Amino acid sequence: MSAFAEIVGQDRAVGLLLRAIERPVHAYLFVGARGSGVEDAVKAWAAERVAPGDARVVDLARRQSHPDVIVFESSSSEMSVAEARELIREVHASPIETDHKVVIVLGADRMSEVTANVLLKTLEEPPARSTIVLVAERPDRLLPTVRSRCQRIDFSYLSNDAVRKSLLTLNDERASTEQIEQAVNLAGGRLDRARALIGPLAPVREAFIDAVVSLDGTGASAAVAADELDEVVSRAVAALEETQELEVAQLEREGQEAGYPERVVSSRRKTLVERHKREHRRSRTEIWLEGYTAIETWYRDVLVGSSALALVVDRKRSTVSLRSAAEAIDQCRRARQALTRHNASEILNLLRLLVRLGSLSAKG
Repeated sequence: MSAFAEIVGQDRAVGLLLRAIERPVHAYLFVGARGSGVEDAVKAWAAERVAPGDARVVDLARRQSHPDVIVFESSSSEMSVAEARELIREVHASPIETDHKVVIVLGADRMSEVTANVLLKTLEEPPARSTIVLVAERPDRLLPTVRSRCQRIDFSYLSNDAVRKSLLTLNDERASTEQIEQAVNLAGGRLDRARALIGPLAPVREAFIDAVVSLDGTGASAAVAADELDEVVSRAVAALEETQELEVAQLEREGQEAGYPERVVSSRRKTLVERHKREHRRSRTEIWLEGYTAIETWYRDVLVGSSALALVVDRKRSTVSLRSAAEAIDQCRRARQALTRHNASEILNLLRLLVRLGSLSAKG
């Protein structure tokens, strides 16, 4: 099977990737929105670059577990100079298992001008045994001098047809055709979100909508719903933590089986644990936001009317007034901003939202 078999809707980009394997250069800039498949593609390409045709390496690279495919992502909103220097050291370090290594920089457009200038020389003249791949969603934020040193490969936004095709291919019959279609319509061209919507996010969305339906205008019903939703979010986070623990154990087992030196296993373990911390913080917030989004779509269906496509296909439309629906969506927006901008308490933010939505439901 081709390393790019699971990359959907990106035929032009895949064609360029195949040519880049045949005639590689020292640095690349992969440009694509989150969920377009660019991150899956860059890992698959890196695997083919270090070990062409080796399915084991492809699998390890996809899981960010191969010692010669290094995936680097800043731990903050802006890549620091210290992180850039750490990246340079990684580029100059020798490959562990193969004759070549690929260093992938996710969120490269988060580099400041100072940080970018630190990397310029390495981008222009990396060691012959290393390839650097910058991945960016907004390439215009990168310095022209950075962009000019890289061969660019663009990934387009995915169409609904491409997302649907991927979901139907990967679905193990747990999701119905109706659920898949709902995920396609909600995902906005993001394949990663579509997959989550028929997987771990499905019970979260259902619980948040059910909670709103249960509101009767009293504080008691809001408090009960808030406690139940807090438990739903905690279960989703616990499932992520369990998956992360399995990944750490698998990385150590595979390192021992491959005979990697302990320093290599230790380094990879440290990198994985740091990635897990970033994922944990980001995922918890995203789970809450997905819940708010579910509520928004519930009220959005009221605003667009019965003649328009419903985004919540497994519930009857709400019977609240258009004015109340618009106010409910505004309340969700405020709750979202409180969580992301002001670091509000998750449970208090939710309770406040549910009390207000309950009041709107009582008005009709």
